[in-house]
Amino acid sequence: MCTVVVGFDPGSAWPVTMLGLRDESPGRPWDPPGAWWPELGDDVRGLHDREAGGAWLATNDGPARAAVVLNRREELPEPAGGWTSRGVVPLGAVTTGLDPRVVPHTRTFNLVELSADRVRFTRWDGTRVQSVDLGPGVHMITHEGPDTFDVPRVSRWRPRFIDAGRPTGVPGGADWEPWLDVLRESSHLPPDHDEAIVRQDEHDGFVLASLSVTALALGPHGVELRTARLDEPGRLPERLDWLE
Repeated sequence: MCTVVVGFDPGSAWPVTMLGLRDESPGRPWDPPGAWWPELGDDVRGLHDREAGGAWLATNDGPARAAVVLNRREELPEPAGGWTSRGVVPLGAVTTGLDPRVVPHTRTFNLVELSADRVRFTRWDGTRVQSVDLGPGVHMITHEGPDTFDVPRVSRWRPRFIDAGRPTGVPGGADWEPWLDVLRESSHLPPDHDEAIVRQDEHDGFVLASLSVTALALGPHGVELRTARLDEPGRLPERLDWLE
């Protein structure tokens, strides 16, 4: 399932930096970052899911906000009228905001909301919606939540991301190389290894694989965003070709 690494340094030029691996069915079509939702305005961009119309990650430049959703594993009975796509959650988070009193009509999820002065983690586990602010430092979020060392890839690689130093520049630049080097180091593991970050797994007969790498920097003045599509799902190439 997806992996997100967040660095938070309040008061710096770029208080938030994020490196995200999106895991999904290799056959599910998607589009690179863009303003795919004209009804939300030109300031709202994101990675567009063509199948359901939502976003895995969304940003808003006015004011600077970002949100990314990760699937959880709880099985819930389908509600009357069917499921709402989890892809609406990041779009709502960067526009109207989420109301924790409203029970989502989606499958379970983890949500990471980013702004210049806050990193907030929200869990919907099918029972209740819970939110907590994450403090300064480097955090690694998976399907289980933030900094959960029971998840092998977190216990193996979060210390390496911390030691590498938080990126301070915009995505795609040289300042991202320390975190990208950790990602390259991790990719030497087989994609189905418990400690792999770039992954390919089978869940209930469905294959899920890492499809893209996204680098994001957020400050009071806006959001810088780059995404690289993995030509071979679950495999990290030697060189990432940023789409934006």
